[in-house]
Amino acid sequence: MPHQDTARQVPETSRDEWEDQYRSGRWDYLAERPEQARYTALCARIEAAGAASVLDIGCGTGVLRDCLGDRFGGRYVGVDWSHAALAGRTRRPRETLLCADASRLPLRGTFDAVVLSEVLYYLDEPLAAVRGMLDLVAPGGQLLISLYQPPAVRHPGWHALIGALDRDVRSLAGTSHELVTGAGRRSWRLYVLTREAGR
Repeated sequence: MPHQDTARQVPETSRDEWEDQYRSGRWDYLAERPEQARYTALCARIEAAGAASVLDIGCGTGVLRDCLGDRFGGRYVGVDWSHAALAGRTRRPRETLLCADASRLPLRGTFDAVVLSEVLYYLDEPLAAVRGMLDLVAPGGQLLISLYQPPAVRHPGWHALIGALDRDVRSLAGTSHELVTGAGRRSWRLYVLTREAGR
């Protein structure tokens, strides 16, 4: 893995820690205003593609599904490693929630849109995971990846890791990207990988 040395600077989080963090409300801010620009950009891509099925890997409490709202009537599958993240969610029609490891998804079939929003940093082999996720994208569909762009001064370990992930993802064929800026100084890079119809 090209960013192995920089990855050591970013603390690992155990499953128990994820559970504690969701129970304590540590991730509640994801539903707040500074994050809305990212979710709005993801939803816009899903809607513009006319996606009838969405796989949201690392869905947390389902903020992306809530952002899609009632205007999305398709099939939504949310996957997260944390039972606590999924436990309090009231499911919408055609919504399925799975507690599973993103590296070993118990899924068959394909989806018009597969979303990895703020997930790649936490995977042991992110580039291999991206290639695997592309197999879950229907021909002509899209894999949407967002990565937070932290300031190097404040978060040197994260900045180095994300820089390596950025190079890895951009190296994949069929990748385009755009910068999404939210409230204040928070910004994300949104990558769009399109699976060719013949694949």
